[in-house]
Amino acid sequence: MNTVVRLLKKAFHEICFRIKLKNMDEIWYFMGGGCFGTFPPSFYYTHTQEEIERITAEKVAEIEKMIEQINKKNRNPCFFEMIRTYYQ
Repeated sequence: MNTVVRLLKKAFHEICFRIKLKNMDEIWYFMGGGCFGTFPPSFYYTHTQEEIERITAEKVAEIEKMIEQINKKNRNPCFFEMIRTYYQ
């Protein structure tokens, strides 16, 4: 009986923690964090520092690869500069 109570308490605390993380993420998105932040707050609570660094490095590499593909597609490495000067 004591084991069942411990398991139920643990499950209850886990559910409460997940709800808290979800609420933090919703507030973060509402305040504009999705535009400027790398990851939502719940990501930092559920991953270790090493995982965060590794995943961040992977995302940066993906973004750099996309930029290279855009530059190759346009055959002009200053494509964004050209667009910016055109609209000024």
